Amino acid sequence: MPRLQIKIISKILRQWKKTSMSPGVISRSMSMGMVIGFSPTVGLQAIICFLTAFICNRLWRQDTFDWIIALVGSLVVNPLTLVPTYTFYYWVGCHMITCSNVMDVQDFENIKYFLYALKEGTAAIFLGSVPFMIIGLPLGYYIGKIVERLLKNRIQSRQARMLKQALNNKTSKLNKNKIPRTVKEE
Repeated sequence: MPRLQIKIISKILRQWKKTSMSPGVISRSMSMGMVIGFSPTVGLQAIICFLTAFICNRLWRQDTFDWIIALVGSLVVNPLTLVPTYTFYYWVGCHMITCSNVMDVQDFENIKYFLYALKEGTAAIFLGSVPFMIIGLPLGYYIGKIVERLLKNRIQSRQARMLKQALNNKTSKLNKNKIPRTVKEE
C-alpha cells in the first residue's frame, strides 16, 4: 500500500514540477477528482476531469484546476473496487428510494433477474453515490492540502540544502586561498 501512495504522489510531483501551480490547485483538483471518481460514470471519468478543468479554467481563471491531478483523484474507484463500490451504491440508493426488484444473487439462473433489477436501479445507484460524492469533496481537499504541504516542505528543505552546499563551496574556496604558509620552500 505505501508503494501505491508513493507512485501517486510521484505522479502529482512530476505534474507539479512541469507547471508552476498556484497555491490550492492540487487540493482543488484532488477534490474535484474524488467527486468525479465517486460518481457512477465509469469509463468517462478522464473525459469529465478534462472537460471540467478546461471549462473552469476558461470561465474563472487560469490554473483553477489541473486535470491530471483530478484524474489521479478520480482513481479512488478503480477496476479493483468497482463491483463492491457500485453494489454499495445500489444498496444505499435502495434504502433512499424503494427498489421493487431487489433480490439476492444465489445462483447463475438469477443473474438475469438481478441485472434487470440493476437496470431498473440506475436511479438507486446515482442516488447512492451522492453521499460519497459529498464526502469526497472535503476529503479530496484535505488530501490535496497534505500533498501541497509535503511538496512545500520538500522544496524548502531542498533550497536549504542547496544554500548550505553553496555556502560550503564558497567557504572552502576562500579557505584554500587564505591558507598561511608555515613551511618555507627551498
